[in-house]
Amino acid sequence: MLKRLILTTAMSLAALSSAWAEDKLPVTGKTCSELLAFYKNLPFTSVLPLPDGPVSIPGKTGGITVGFSQTGFNHPWRTAMLAALQAEACRHPNIKIVVVDGNVDVAKQNNDVRDLLARGVDAVLMSPVESGALVPAARAVMSAGLPLIVMDRDVPSDKTLFIGQSNVTMAEGVAEKMAKDLGGKGNIVVITGLKGSSAAVDRDKGMKNVLAKYPDIKILATGDGQWIRDPSVPIMEDFLTAYPKIDAVFSHAEESAWGAQLAVARGNHCKDDIKHYTFDGSNAGFKATKAGTFQADGNYTPYIADIGLRAAIYKLMGKDIPGEQAYQFPGKELVLPDSPTVVQANAGEWIGRGWGDFEPTPDPCKK
Repeated sequence: MLKRLILTTAMSLAALSSAWAEDKLPVTGKTCSELLAFYKNLPFTSVLPLPDGPVSIPGKTGGITVGFSQTGFNHPWRTAMLAALQAEACRHPNIKIVVVDGNVDVAKQNNDVRDLLARGVDAVLMSPVESGALVPAARAVMSAGLPLIVMDRDVPSDKTLFIGQSNVTMAEGVAEKMAKDLGGKGNIVVITGLKGSSAAVDRDKGMKNVLAKYPDIKILATGDGQWIRDPSVPIMEDFLTAYPKIDAVFSHAEESAWGAQLAVARGNHCKDDIKHYTFDGSNAGFKATKAGTFQADGNYTPYIADIGLRAAIYKLMGKDIPGEQAYQFPGKELVLPDSPTVVQANAGEWIGRGWGDFEPTPDPCKK
């Protein structure tokens, strides 16, 4: 697994050599030429806008180094987030990005952040494995007097800015579709994201906000799918063994939903017509929704790290963050607009606007 990745952009964009522009960058495998074209299609480039070219920081000469501590690169959503960051960095020739891979390990990610500080970075971007467990890392950055931009998953401690879409309202949209499809009654099981992560907490909260209005929809059981496929298969197998009637699965991630579907097929439960509701917003997920494999996909974009880098630059430049606001945790937050819940009726218009270029896993119940 990747230990440390360094992306350096060190030439004027106007004078990029073709060799440099065509070098493949770590993890994403994309070149700066590809990333600059990709940047034009990112959803939030108008948020905290910056012009192309070198960035000037008052009182600082030379280049600017920004560290990015990522949860891990075990999921394509995380790689897509990095692509947005790399695209923004390619626009600014004096920006150096140091990327560290947390390997989905809270101890390693805490150490990674301290390593970034030791390397003398000017600001830190972080997407934490778990919320509470990364408080020590957040405190270390803030104690060093550096901008700390937290993305996607939050930490309940002081930071400069938290950036993300609302997992609560997104989950409410998916849960409302589920409740409507079930006619307000039925038995469901839940496969959450990683226990303790703010996204999993908020998606659960959004679902329960809606289900409070539907007392005849029963949650039979909940399991921790950790955002990925492998643990979700045995969790769903256990659910199918324990409960003779399951009407729907509410999975916090597409990978978990595909794992649950595999368990349904292996257990000869395709005839039960179990419905699947999920999140992540990949093009593959949208295709699966159009095909009827998923009944709804929460449209949660990974393309926010470009905003994170621009926020760090704003703070280093001494600029205010338009739209930032106080919230329940120390620091400020910048809430990005919700995207529509993708269902079969609108999936066609969203295919190509999500993330990822992989194909959906074939529906094992539609052989």
